[in-house]
Amino acid sequence: MKLQIRNHIRFGDDTEIIHEVHDAEWRQKGDYQYLIYQNDEKEKVVIKYNENELTMSRFSTPQSIMKFFAGKKVLIALPTPMGIQQFLTDTRHYQLNHERQHLTLHYDLLQVHTEASFASYQLELTWTFPETDDE
Repeated sequence: MKLQIRNHIRFGDDTEIIHEVHDAEWRQKGDYQYLIYQNDEKEKVVIKYNENELTMSRFSTPQSIMKFFAGKKVLIALPTPMGIQQFLTDTRHYQLNHERQHLTLHYDLLQVHTEASFASYQLELTWTFPETDDE
């Protein structure tokens, strides 16, 4: 299957738009679904999601884990050039559409102590399965 990732990032007055397409694998286990792929840096990435939350784990050195809960702030720790730093993810919009195989997530990455916005993100995930011939 194919996983399409679009991320619109606003950092101060700057804007960056990222568009990636990856070969991926989809699985369901219990109440969660998983999208598994390898990013451009050859790192395994696992996206675990359901109706209300998403966890994105990047198996790099050091490992990076980001968590998002609809309408909530979550404390996370991310590797940066200055070492591991703590941030908050503040998820403003979370919408999963199973039929369209689409997930939209809008969030701010906040500084822990001041809750000042470090960057704002509009992330869209779309996954498509290959066409099959039933003839």
